[in-house]
Amino acid sequence: MKISLFVFASLIVFGSCHKKASPPEKGVSFALNEYRKKTIDSIRYDIALDIPAVKAEPISGKETITFKLNSLDSALVIDFNSDSSHIREVFVAGEKVSYDFVNEHIVIQSEHLRKGKNQVSITFTAGNLSLNRSDEYLYTLFVPDRASTCFPLFDQPNLKAVYVLTLKTPRDWEAVSNGSLKSKTAEGGKSSYQFAPTKPISSYLFAFAAGKFFKETQNVGGREMTMYYRETDTAKVSRNRDQVFDLHAKSLAWLEKYTGIDYPFGKFDFVLIPSFQYGGMEHPGSVFYNESALFLDENPSVNRLLSRVSVIAHESAHMWFGDLVTMDWFNDVWLKEVFANFMAAKIVHPSFPEINHNLRFLLAHYPNAYEIDRTAGTNPILQELGNLKNAGTLYGAIIYMKAPIVMRKLERMIGENLMQKSLQEYLKTYAFKNARWDDLIGIIDKNTPLNITKWSNVWVKTPGMPEYYISDRNAKKSLTQVKDSISNRIWEQPLVLKDISENGQQIVFPNADGTGYGYFKMDTASKDYFIKNYSKKDSLFENPVFRGAMLVNVWEGLLRDGNPDPEQLISNVLNTLEKEQNPLLVDYLLGNLQTAWWTFLDEDQRAAHQHDVESKLWELLNKTKDKGVKTSYFRSFKSLALSDDGWQKMESLWNDKLVIRDLVLSEDDKISLAYELALKSKDGAKSILDEQLKNTKNPDRKARMQFVIPALNPDESQRDTFFETLKKEENREKEAWVLDAVGYLHHPLRQKSAIKYLRPSLDLLQEIQLTGDIFFPTRWLHSTFAGHSSKEAADIATKFLAENPHYPYFLRNKILQETDMLKRAVRLKSGRK
Repeated sequence: MKISLFVFASLIVFGSCHKKASPPEKGVSFALNEYRKKTIDSIRYDIALDIPAVKAEPISGKETITFKLNSLDSALVIDFNSDSSHIREVFVAGEKVSYDFVNEHIVIQSEHLRKGKNQVSITFTAGNLSLNRSDEYLYTLFVPDRASTCFPLFDQPNLKAVYVLTLKTPRDWEAVSNGSLKSKTAEGGKSSYQFAPTKPISSYLFAFAAGKFFKETQNVGGREMTMYYRETDTAKVSRNRDQVFDLHAKSLAWLEKYTGIDYPFGKFDFVLIPSFQYGGMEHPGSVFYNESALFLDENPSVNRLLSRVSVIAHESAHMWFGDLVTMDWFNDVWLKEVFANFMAAKIVHPSFPEINHNLRFLLAHYPNAYEIDRTAGTNPILQELGNLKNAGTLYGAIIYMKAPIVMRKLERMIGENLMQKSLQEYLKTYAFKNARWDDLIGIIDKNTPLNITKWSNVWVKTPGMPEYYISDRNAKKSLTQVKDSISNRIWEQPLVLKDISENGQQIVFPNADGTGYGYFKMDTASKDYFIKNYSKKDSLFENPVFRGAMLVNVWEGLLRDGNPDPEQLISNVLNTLEKEQNPLLVDYLLGNLQTAWWTFLDEDQRAAHQHDVESKLWELLNKTKDKGVKTSYFRSFKSLALSDDGWQKMESLWNDKLVIRDLVLSEDDKISLAYELALKSKDGAKSILDEQLKNTKNPDRKARMQFVIPALNPDESQRDTFFETLKKEENREKEAWVLDAVGYLHHPLRQKSAIKYLRPSLDLLQEIQLTGDIFFPTRWLHSTFAGHSSKEAADIATKFLAENPHYPYFLRNKILQETDMLKRAVRLKSGRK
């Protein structure tokens, strides 16, 4: 009966059109995207929102959409992914009109419209899904298609528009948006903020934040910038403030020089938000950041410092790459991300002359890209996308890690000058418009004799990675590509192989410069020689890039070899850490140590090595003079310590009875220590958690603690109850909090009791994809499965996919990606029996 009524309603809705049309599907289909792109332009949104002081109360809104329409052969479809009851009235040219609400769209028949300029006004209640409301503040996050969950609009990237926003807020709130502040007036107990019209921007880039924020304004290099933040630790703010402003100013100045285009969006503000879902989001004129990414604790590691300058450079680069020129459709979302990463690397290098940036690029990109590309769920860089509602599933390490590797290869093929010239032409040609990857390739191809299109078709449009073996040709060693899974596919790239003779034996090191992408299998003799001679005093072993490339090879070999020995790896890593001083390599080794420890060793093996691991990390923690490296050792010790002695050391650090020179513990460190003490104690260390909660001064961190603590409860039934609460969408609003808690629910020490959560977590995945932000599905899966290494856990994932043969392709791939390490651990353990 319901189906018949829907069909009948659809006929009524679309029957008056000049030609029959199917009702719009949920989301924005590629067909709707293409039709609207051809028929609608010159769009302007005048939006007014009234934000109440109480989070639970609705936000009322009204808007006027002005646009030009060049065809009346179909109904007008406006996206509004909210409940139909949220629409109050719809007017066209000032007259109230009837409309239909179909699959999250407002449908207005063409009889109410005209060719040329049209004006549609709508009064509505704003949807909450992307408003990220807290008691004291809110902020929007509309990427990729979430603007329509808040207010009605044409929510696709190639319909750029001018946005004019008016916000009414509680009187003591600040407000910021893309446009500059035109006026602020007081109205009763409220403030009214009127923002100037924006430049033409895509819907996912429109943004605003409002709430109890501190703010500071600086003029750096002639550019005025305002920073909004929530951090209450004035010492931390003072320690970081000037650097944050300075890094933005330097990034923008560098980009103006490189692109030949002045900053395109007038004013430049940024908002630091606690527990923000990403490192940053590139809203022009109002960049949002995760507060902890910019306000660093004392003695940050070199990776933390590099991460901060990189995220600032990345978001700044987006002002040109993504905001000024935007992808036409979200299948090219990688295009804006790769340029942001690519430019960020160029910006960062001069600020850290003491860093080997080739090593940093290798360790920051290759291992993470391999982590996905070696799985059965890998995907090409450029993916097909049928509906914008699935765009969030395109994001991941292939876009953020593999794509910059590919872009660097392209620059090395064509040269830095041609790359810069091509990018300048690309930006000037498509300024305030939309473009595709193939548009850039066309620009490059016309200026070089190389066949860049052919090269791109392999590296960008096909999935996976090449594998290489060492071959003997005419008594000369060389690297040869293993026959590829795709017929006749050749991964064109220069490769470097180093070989030495030692006691009559030839030792071979594949990919010695670390620039080749793929799996480079090392033979046993070469691995043993590398590990034994790690601190050898010669030009090869003294090169940190060589050491990094070989460490990556060794790790990949552990994951791929038929009979690896993780216990030997643990021993090798500890011995290598004793010899390694480079902070980037220390961090990489510590990361591998923790993964191998929790994923590949069983309880008995961990117990056998516990004393050695804790003793060595504690020794290195106390001995190292580098303050950042000292912090890295502290965090690894905190993760791996399980003995009574280790627990007591952590407790003494937490309560300040033990002080290690140059190790400064922040409030976040103390909270993390309290969590680890609770997790690893028999009684749950309730007194420690209570004390830490009382001592935590920052209200946002305190609220986060209160959310996470139930996941640490030693009573399994209490953890079960907490997990049940996560099934409700409203309890997953603070995604960073949820991920913290889920990680502790599924910690390796509790994986047996957490087995029962696995299938329900998979059952929730589609809902999480629809209700959460772009990274949440992947992070949900990772936090769920990363602590598991049992066959039972692997079987649950395998069974779920077998029972759902038509499961959405993108999400199926995410499951395969995030359970790959689990399945490798199971194979490894079964091979040892």
